[in-house]
Amino acid sequence: MRKPRNRREATFLEHLEELRQRLIRGFLYVAGATALCWFARKTLMAVALAPLRQAGEIAGVGEVKVKIFEIAGGLVMSLHLAMVAGIILSAPLWLMELWLFIEPALEDHERKWVVVLLPAAVLLFIFGVGFCYWMGPRAFAILLGFQKDLGAAPEFMLQSYLVFFLRLLLIFGAMFELPLVVMFLSAVGLVKSSWLLKHWRIAVVLIAIAAAILTPTPDAVTMSLLGGPLVGLYFLSILLARMVEKRRDRRQAAERAAEVRTAPEPDPYGVYQAPADAGPPSPPPPDVAGEEASRSPASSEATAFPQAVPEASDEQSDAGEGEAEADQSPTEPDA
Repeated sequence: MRKPRNRREATFLEHLEELRQRLIRGFLYVAGATALCWFARKTLMAVALAPLRQAGEIAGVGEVKVKIFEIAGGLVMSLHLAMVAGIILSAPLWLMELWLFIEPALEDHERKWVVVLLPAAVLLFIFGVGFCYWMGPRAFAILLGFQKDLGAAPEFMLQSYLVFFLRLLLIFGAMFELPLVVMFLSAVGLVKSSWLLKHWRIAVVLIAIAAAILTPTPDAVTMSLLGGPLVGLYFLSILLARMVEKRRDRRQAAERAAEVRTAPEPDPYGVYQAPADAGPPSPPPPDVAGEEASRSPASSEATAFPQAVPEASDEQSDAGEGEAEADQSPTEPDA
């Protein structure tokens, strides 16, 4: 098994070389998926035009026609459609290359979150594309309703419609990654749910500005089609970030409790106990060893065990007391 290289020790040129290789592989994945989608271009074109025709039926304007005014317009549109379909189809592969590029630079707890979030990122991208495809006919019907009020027959250029619709698909797929991005940033401690909730008004304004820039048309319907779900995803991101923070706090509390349980208890008597792996005691210094050797066994024994003084018996103690009293009594003069 090959040992992974430490990316922190790599030079700047090595990082660029690996990035170049990852980009080439990602391009090859997209090119291969585009080639497969090229053979299904007729089916893909029918799928791409279905929301516009459904919008005509919802708005009551009848059949909506599309036209091509360039000689090579059909070829260009087929290539464009196949390429966008190839990007969506190969999303798991080029996302894997992106993950392999950034994975060695992550810590263990960051790597654990990315492993969980990467499959979810693919699903959310596909879900965002599907949501845009589902909302497309309803949003287009609102726009076609204004043309019906003016009495104009709706006819569109195929190129302008495909560019508009395919761009919306990719934008929705990318914007639906917002909850995962916020979850990852919260897991590594870069953002907090309380901060996101506190500045939600600023976030709504920024989302509106981003929707106005990203949508290909300046109408409010298209902006609402993108901005409305983004606002909902922002508040969903706050909820998910809060869940991640609670889980992280519980894990840290459990780790601190485990450290407290495994810590050695203090000795109330102050007696030092050497650890089991401390080894044999060190020998005394040379001068102390010489002094101990020069001592005689008798002196050492006398020092260590002093001789006990025999205690006097009761009779001897009484006799001694009597003699002491006789010595202390005054002598009587002779008659």
